Amino acid sequence: MSAASDDQRRSPQRPRRHRLDDLLGMRVWFSDGSSGDQVTDVRLVPGDRVRGQLDELVTEGLVIGRRRPGTLFGYDRHPHQGPWLVGVIIRFLHRHTGYVEWSDIRHIDWDTGRIDLTLAALRDLQPHGEPPSAATRPE
Repeated sequence: MSAASDDQRRSPQRPRRHRLDDLLGMRVWFSDGSSGDQVTDVRLVPGDRVRGQLDELVTEGLVIGRRRPGTLFGYDRHPHQGPWLVGVIIRFLHRHTGYVEWSDIRHIDWDTGRIDLTLAALRDLQPHGEPPSAATRPE
């Protein structure tokens, strides 16, 4: 059996998999056609399936912002994270950062690095575990 026929046999059965790193840095486009910022973080939750001894992680949503990935230093996840003044500064620097739920994504073009949303604006970024507010952020 040749390698080409083996690939053809497997490709319709298995969906193409992607790494989280593939999402980071992707550009976001809103439903009105306007360009948003980029994916800076991914929110994960335990899924229903168990792999080995751990729950499989499922993508709950994406953090969208102007800064580089990892620059929130966890201040988006816990309201009382670290020194108060540092938290104030980090939140100020990331005042345009927002959140989209996975269900808010209309389409992901993995080849061009583009994510099309069903929203016209980002949801407010809430501490992890709190429900995000409706998309009301004006730009």
